[in-house]
Amino acid sequence: MTDINNDDYQGTPIVQSMSAKIQLGLRNTVGKLSNKMRYIDKIAPELVQGGVVKKCKKLSPFTINAAGIATGHRTVQFFGGVLYGTAAVRQDLYIEDGSIYKTRQESTVDVDEIDHMDTSQRLKYYDIVNSYTLLAELMEEEDRPDLVILDVPLILERSDVPLENRYSTVADYKKARDKIKSFWSQYKSEIYPFNPQGTKIVSIGGKRFGAVLLAIADESTDYIVDQIDPGIINLLQDNQKQLRKIGLQRMLKGILGPSKRTAAFQFDGISNRNRLEPPELRDIGLMGYHFKAGIRTKHLLVEMLGSVEDWDSSAVDELTNQLISLMIYDQPGTIPLPLWYAEYGLKPLKKQPGILEFYKREAKKLLNNNDLEEQWLDNEDVFDNNSGLDI
Repeated sequence: MTDINNDDYQGTPIVQSMSAKIQLGLRNTVGKLSNKMRYIDKIAPELVQGGVVKKCKKLSPFTINAAGIATGHRTVQFFGGVLYGTAAVRQDLYIEDGSIYKTRQESTVDVDEIDHMDTSQRLKYYDIVNSYTLLAELMEEEDRPDLVILDVPLILERSDVPLENRYSTVADYKKARDKIKSFWSQYKSEIYPFNPQGTKIVSIGGKRFGAVLLAIADESTDYIVDQIDPGIINLLQDNQKQLRKIGLQRMLKGILGPSKRTAAFQFDGISNRNRLEPPELRDIGLMGYHFKAGIRTKHLLVEMLGSVEDWDSSAVDELTNQLISLMIYDQPGTIPLPLWYAEYGLKPLKKQPGILEFYKREAKKLLNNNDLEEQWLDNEDVFDNNSGLDI
C-alpha cells in the first residue's frame, strides 16, 4: 500500500492512470461491442424481411430539375455582443441523362448585431427565414424545379419555442413561425403530395434515429406508410430490453445498408408529445424516414410535410431513388448534389477573415467619429424650445 504521507511519494500521473485503465478495460469493451454486433447481425435479416428496411436504387439514365437551398451563419465578438452574418444560397441544377445542362444560383444575406443571449437559437430562426424567403421566390417562378432540398427543418417543434421572458428571442421566433405559416398557407396546393404534379420540398438532416423502431414496438403502425409484418411487432416488443442495451441508433445503423431506406413514419402521429409549430400546420402532418446512399455515406433523415393519407410506399421509394441518384460520390460528407453546390456557395460568408471582419472594422470607424451622430442630428435639435415639442 502506498504511503501518501511519505515525502518521496510523487503521486500518480494521469498518463499512468489512463494506460492502466485502457489495459484493464480494453478486453471488456471489445467483448461488449462484439456481443452487440452479433445480436444486430442476428436480428437484422428479420427486420429487413419484415418491412422495417426497404431496398432502393440509383436511377440511370437520370433526368431531373432539382434545387438545393443551403444556409450558414457566422459571428464575431463586438462591443459586448456579437455581429452576425446569415445567408442562404439556392442552387438549381437541370440534369438530363446524367449530365448537367443548366445551373442557376440565387441568394439572400442578413448582417446585423445582437446580444449574447440565445445566439445559436436566434441564428437558427434567421436561417429558416432566409430559406423560406428563397422558397417563396422559387414558387413564384413559372419553371419550378421538380425537387427542392433544404438543410433546415420544414417546420418548428415545441422544443424550438423560447421562454416568454426572452423578448428578443421570442420576436425572432415569431418571425420564423409566421414565415413558415405564410408560405404553406399560400403555396400548399402547389406542392407535392397535395398536388400530384407539384414540386417536392424535403429537408435533409440526421436526427430522430430509431423513431421508426419505437413506433413499431409501440404498435403505432397506423402511422407508418410501409407494410410491416405483424411478427416484427412481437419481435421488437420481446427484445425491448436488449434493444435499449444496444442503442436504437447503433441498431438502425447496423441494419440500414447501402441503397436502403427505413419505413416512412408520421412523426407527429407516433407520439402525442411531439407538437408542431405553428399550430395551424399540425393537421398537415410531418413525415420522415432514414436512408443510406452508399457504403461510406452517412445515414440521412428525410422530412416532408404530409400524413400517411398523403404519402404511399411507392411515392417514398421514388423520392429516395431521386435523392440517392443525386449523391454521385460515395464519401462520408456526400449530400445531394444541388445542396452540395449550394453549401459551396456559402464559402464567402464562412471565409475568415471575411465580410464580418470588414463589417466590424467599418462599424468601429463610424463609432470613432461623429459623422453618424451629425447626420442624425442635422437640423433636428429636439431640446430646442423653438422645435415645437412640448416637453
